[in-house]
Amino acid sequence: MPTYTFLVFYKIRPLSPEEEERARREWSEILEKWPSRIRLTGIFDHAWGTSYNGFMVIECEDFGEYVKFWKWFKDQIRWYVIETRTVIGIRR
Repeated sequence: MPTYTFLVFYKIRPLSPEEEERARREWSEILEKWPSRIRLTGIFDHAWGTSYNGFMVIECEDFGEYVKFWKWFKDQIRWYVIETRTVIGIRR
């Protein structure tokens, strides 16, 4: 079974200090609920050379699992993440 790798670039809207605290709290909750079949292998705070604030590296073996995960995940972060761009690769 192939391993899919997802580079997910994200852009965060400006947040007030209260919103930053809410986003941090909710991120901790998201990580606690993170599906075991979806591996978060890296979170990067900057994406120099792009207009994005950072990116994540996610891996899984089942593309359908990722699609289900992404719907759930996007619903959690859409209030402060205004844009994402995903690059998908298959590991050789």
